[in-house]
Amino acid sequence: MIDNVYFWSVVALLAIGTLLIRFSVIAFSNRYEITDRHREVFSYIPAAIIPAIVVPMVFFHKGNLDWLAGKERLFVVVLAAAVCWFTRNMLATIVFGLVTLYLLTHIF
Repeated sequence: MIDNVYFWSVVALLAIGTLLIRFSVIAFSNRYEITDRHREVFSYIPAAIIPAIVVPMVFFHKGNLDWLAGKERLFVVVLAAAVCWFTRNMLATIVFGLVTLYLLTHIF
């Protein structure tokens, strides 16, 4: 078990570090001009972050259903991708994915 003082000191230091990084970007934004090439490169960052968040949750999670051999999250991601494709609605996709995963893991 982690000591409370150690845990909260690490959380505080990480929060201060995050604030300093964000503040430095805001503070120095008037001094430097971002080129069009850099803007184009930065526009791909959200598209790269989504797979980096989703893939570990899908493939490195220990499943508990025998008939899907622990791949219920992969099954749900495929179904949610189909819902997203047809509805073009992010909220509907998220709700569908969460409800389907809940039903697969707790009801069946």
